[in-house]
Amino acid sequence: MLVFSVLMGLVIGSFMNVLIYRLPRELSIAKPRSFCPACKKTIRWYENIPLVSFAFLGGRCSNPKCRKPISFQYPLVELLTGILFLYLFLTYGFSLRSMSYAYFFCGLIVIGGIDLTHQLIPDAITIPGILLGLIMQILEGTWLLGLLGAGFGGGLILLMRVLGGWAWKKEVMGMGDVFLVAMIGAYVGFPDIIMAIFFAAFLGAIFGIIYLSATRQQRETPIPFGPFLGLGGALIIILKLHLVSILEIIVPRF
Repeated sequence: MLVFSVLMGLVIGSFMNVLIYRLPRELSIAKPRSFCPACKKTIRWYENIPLVSFAFLGGRCSNPKCRKPISFQYPLVELLTGILFLYLFLTYGFSLRSMSYAYFFCGLIVIGGIDLTHQLIPDAITIPGILLGLIMQILEGTWLLGLLGAGFGGGLILLMRVLGGWAWKKEVMGMGDVFLVAMIGAYVGFPDIIMAIFFAAFLGAIFGIIYLSATRQQRETPIPFGPFLGLGGALIIILKLHLVSILEIIVPRF
C-alpha cells in the first residue's frame, strides 16, 4: 500500500500539471491529449510517465525540431504529490479524512502554480474545496468551527479587499483570495484560520523583501499571495496534527 500511495500521488501529480497549464487558459482538461507547449506536438504515453519520462528525455521535448526545455515544475509537482500521498497514507491510512486532505493539499499546489504564473486563483478549485471542508467538519462533529473558520477567513479577506480598494483606489485582493481563505478556514476551523493568515502574511512579507531586493523590482510589483495562503493553511494542519501527537506523549509523563 505504501508503494501504491506513492504511485497514485505521482499519477495525480501529473494530472495536476495539466490543471496548472490548462485552467488559466480556459482549455479543456480532457481534450486534446498532452502536448508540448512550445511546438504543440502530442506527447506519447511513454513520454508522459511521471518522473521517469522527464529523466529519460533529459528534460527536453522529444521533437527533434523543437527540443525546448521542459519546465522543472512538472517533475517537482509530481514528486511533491507522491510524497504528500505517502504522508497522508502513513498518517491517516486509507480513509475519508486522507482523501479529503488529499484534495485540500493538491488544490493548494494547483492554486499556487497557477497564481505564480497567472496571478489567478480558479474558483473551480476553491468552491468545491469549501464544500468538502465543511462536509469533513460535519462528519467530525465540528461543523460550527468549520463554518466560523470559512466565514471569518473569507470575510476578513473580503473586508481587506474593500478597504484596500477604497484606500489605494485599486484592487489589492481578488475574489479568488477570498474563496481560497474561506476554503482554508473550512478545513482548519476557527480560531486556527487566524494563525494560518498570520503565517501567510509573515512568509509573504519575508519573500517579498528578499525578492524585491534581489531583483531590484519596484515596490508596486504585484506578488501573488495565493501560494503563501496555501502554505499557511498547510502548516496549520500539519503542525496541529504533530503537536497534538507530541503533547499526548509528553503530557502524561508529567
